[in-house]
Amino acid sequence: MIAFALSGGGNRGALQVGALQVLLERGVKPDLVVGTSAGALNAAFLASNPTPEGTRRLARIWERVSKDDIYPGVYGLVLWRLVRNCPSLYSNANFERFVRGCLRAARLCSFGDIATGVRLYIVAAHLGTGAEKVFGDGTTDSILDAIMSSTALPPFHPPWRCNGELYVDGGLAANLPVRIAAERGAREIFALHVAGGVQRDLPLRGVLDISGRALGALGERQVQSELQAVTELPNVELHYVPLTAYAHLPLWDFLHTTEMIAEGRAAMQAYLDARPRVEAKTESSRARDSWNRVRRAFEWGRKVSPRAVARTTRTE
Repeated sequence: MIAFALSGGGNRGALQVGALQVLLERGVKPDLVVGTSAGALNAAFLASNPTPEGTRRLARIWERVSKDDIYPGVYGLVLWRLVRNCPSLYSNANFERFVRGCLRAARLCSFGDIATGVRLYIVAAHLGTGAEKVFGDGTTDSILDAIMSSTALPPFHPPWRCNGELYVDGGLAANLPVRIAAERGAREIFALHVAGGVQRDLPLRGVLDISGRALGALGERQVQSELQAVTELPNVELHYVPLTAYAHLPLWDFLHTTEMIAEGRAAMQAYLDARPRVEAKTESSRARDSWNRVRRAFEWGRKVSPRAVARTTRTE
């Protein structure tokens, strides 16, 4: 059973679209897809149409997104919301309308509407406990609720209420949901990690930079822990593909979508072209070697120049 695990990544989630295009074009079709935050949006539309044409439609969705869809208003309005003690710096009303329109066009309402045979799961975090919430275990779960919950990143967007509970961005619980994929039966996992969004060499310039650095460090440790846990599982093959381009791009910049899709394609093409032959090994040695490859790739993803992603991936 093949799974795609799609991390969060904000506006850089377009990198995953290019990588997904290459996988589908080369005949790698998932049996299940698990997504977090921006990866949740990608996962939902990929599961509904897991074909090369489906990934091209997903690219067109990303090319339509603008700053006002995600971060509406001028900075003065953000300050006003802060003074008024609003639950977030930005309203999520525009984004809800955007997602609702895309789902309506795809004729998607609940997880039971996925008629392709691909199982879809979307990850959010419970605001009160921090526990992960996996939408999709029930076919009546709302895909809109799942996406809005999984993308509700504090302090930018307010928590999303679903069935009387408040949920926030799934990246706080499982930013790269490889463990969730394995728990639901995956035996081969392509982990598309939008990595390198937090640059340690950059100066801290205010509360948002500090908050971003703290969340990034927490997410980095969490991803490493999940990757190591999955590589130690028997009979699970993990393909870790870090997507590091445009790491310095501000969250509200949606002007480079086409270029990011191209970068995602290059990174995935390089990974697939460089895949070594699988040799017969014991389970313990296979897990150890797999984790060493993941660790090296993860360290590379933190250091690589964003414009050198294709070249460096090929070398790795």
